[in-house]
Amino acid sequence: MKFQPVQKMSVILDIEGSSRNLGTLAWSGSERRAYFEYAADFLAAPLPVSPFNLKTNPGLNAAPRDPFDGLHGLFNDSLPDGWGKLLLDRRLQRAGIDYRLLTPLDRLSAIGKTGMGALAYIPELPDDNRKLTDNIDLDWFVEQIELVQAEMDIADIDTLQGAQGGSAGARPKIMIGFNEAKNSFILDYGQDMKSGFDRWMVKARGAGDPADIGAEEKAYALMAGSAGLEMAETRIFDTKKGSRLFATKRFDRTPAGRLHMHTASGVLNASHREASLNYGQLHRLTLMMTRDSSEVLRMFRRMVFNVYARNRDDHAKNHAFLMGGNGRWTLSPAYDLTFSSGPGGEHSADIAGEGREPAMQHLLTVSREASIPDLEAKNVIEQVRMSISHWPQFAEQAGLPRSRTIALDRILNNRKPA
Repeated sequence: MKFQPVQKMSVILDIEGSSRNLGTLAWSGSERRAYFEYAADFLAAPLPVSPFNLKTNPGLNAAPRDPFDGLHGLFNDSLPDGWGKLLLDRRLQRAGIDYRLLTPLDRLSAIGKTGMGALAYIPELPDDNRKLTDNIDLDWFVEQIELVQAEMDIADIDTLQGAQGGSAGARPKIMIGFNEAKNSFILDYGQDMKSGFDRWMVKARGAGDPADIGAEEKAYALMAGSAGLEMAETRIFDTKKGSRLFATKRFDRTPAGRLHMHTASGVLNASHREASLNYGQLHRLTLMMTRDSSEVLRMFRRMVFNVYARNRDDHAKNHAFLMGGNGRWTLSPAYDLTFSSGPGGEHSADIAGEGREPAMQHLLTVSREASIPDLEAKNVIEQVRMSISHWPQFAEQAGLPRSRTIALDRILNNRKPA
């Protein structure tokens, strides 16, 4: 593969079946940052794709140098980190390319049309070695992860990288088309799906994860649903060799086509690698994006769940918004809900200034600042706490081993085993 650094690319907005030229993204090597210009046709009938830091105005829009290495937050949302970044680096390394010299535009070219949300990037990095199989075995996925983590040259990097879909986060992921009636899979490279196949994301265990992380995340999804949080459909895939993989149906894909997805990190140009946002800001952002108090209450419920479920990995990329072809924004379904002790034992997003031991008064401080009536806020808190108290039932339903169930029950509910 002969590699040519990308200096300029077209950005396409492919939203609910309608494909539009969003504009042109260019890289300034001397300034080490990107410039973006909306297409004239898009400005004639604009949509608020990034309403704060990339408004739909004519002319060049310079990206800030921080925090995304000279890239606009809108486009940084398309870039993988953790697992996806590792795969791309390995793939380029094999081709004799020094990945340390890559610009963000080079990385976007590797995403092409396969990323999360509705944005696509032209030119694309060629993908001649992808295996367009009709059927895959998820044990292959688990085995490939082990090979990658052991830095074995026999790992099928091209296929893994092509099907990881630009998803963020540290845990290994793969995008599939799943036919429930036939219980069969195909790798999802962003191609048109045959009838009967839905798009799903499958996660595997990362190097530092508990042994039963798949069942644990499924138990959390059940608990979140009981607590009133909206989530996409989830399930466990049991492989022939005994792995249990958590999977979620993709909420950025609908029968009508793609939805545009923008994280709080991307909207506000806020780093997700450090504590850059608090929950007060997230509630205000939700109101500004959606102009809907019911969406603000959804954010409040999510915050309350994260506090009582001890999900402290609640950084700026773990909160997102969705936009359809009508230009209206809503909060995305909740995602990445698991037990996490957080950076330094604290929430990434603090609650009224408290990150380590947030209590009722901190939750109510946030709700009052967000103009949520006390009675409504307390009802949400009570419903969430009731669901958390039933943790052992959700864990049993998900098939989580008893030892892990008891360990988390001690933390979540301060209960000692019977």
